[in-house]
Amino acid sequence: MDRDKGATASPPTDRVVAVIELLAGRDEACTIAEVADALGLSRSTVGAVLGSLDAHGWVRRDADLRYRLGARLASIGEAARSAAGVPPGLDAALAKLSAQVDCGAALGVVTATEMTFLAVDAGRGRLPAGITVGTGLPLRAPAGAAVIAFADQARRRAWLDTLPPELRAETAEALELIRTTGVGMWGIGAADPGMLDVLAEVVEHLGDDPTRNALRGRVLDLLGGISGRPYGADDLASERALPVSYLVAPVFDASGRAAWELQIGPLRSAVGRDERAHYIESLTRTARELDTRTGVNA
Repeated sequence: MDRDKGATASPPTDRVVAVIELLAGRDEACTIAEVADALGLSRSTVGAVLGSLDAHGWVRRDADLRYRLGARLASIGEAARSAAGVPPGLDAALAKLSAQVDCGAALGVVTATEMTFLAVDAGRGRLPAGITVGTGLPLRAPAGAAVIAFADQARRRAWLDTLPPELRAETAEALELIRTTGVGMWGIGAADPGMLDVLAEVVEHLGDDPTRNALRGRVLDLLGGISGRPYGADDLASERALPVSYLVAPVFDASGRAAWELQIGPLRSAVGRDERAHYIESLTRTARELDTRTGVNA
């Protein structure tokens, strides 16, 4: 029986992409059989794909006949980052920020339809839950708030309309807060951090199998849907300890347009005023440093 036909019904290019994505998601090198079984493809098909990729340097075959990503993909990754206008020194900046706030940090680019994470430093945890480099989230509120805050009125309204009506007013206020202060902060909501952590592990497990991308997307949507309410200016100034899931700040490109969302994710049930101030200062300082590297302040 032709396993390829029943398993994926995908054209050859999709199979090549699936093989690369699977290897990228694995910590260890894989045999042809392991790749074939994971993707539901025949071993002959996977062998042909890997042979061609190996010849081009996109994968590397080890002495034990296991395959891993090849060195030539590194240059392609750098070219993709350059095309996206990623600020120079981003990885070092995220690592520094993550250490300062003792939690994960990430930068995502916001397009017309989604927010895609370009760089992630996990720190001591995940940010947001289950997010890795290359993860794309549909552009539905609250995703991309730091960029949408500086968009035109029509785009802001379309984005807000992805929320239930009862949540739109407070989220619109959060956009104004981002415009005036350069930062937005969200609570944890009904889900406790332990539940979010379990869902994050599910996302990471599904990420090892590109054939489960649809299910992975549904879990990511679930994670996004149970985030807490955005905080207002009075909340940020409050003496009370507050539950905090994540904070966002815009990063501007050379033309002065908000293009990226910088995030940190404490995911803590109680954060005091001084700690919140530390988060905000560290996040906004890093965002402004990245602005300078793109040339916006040159």
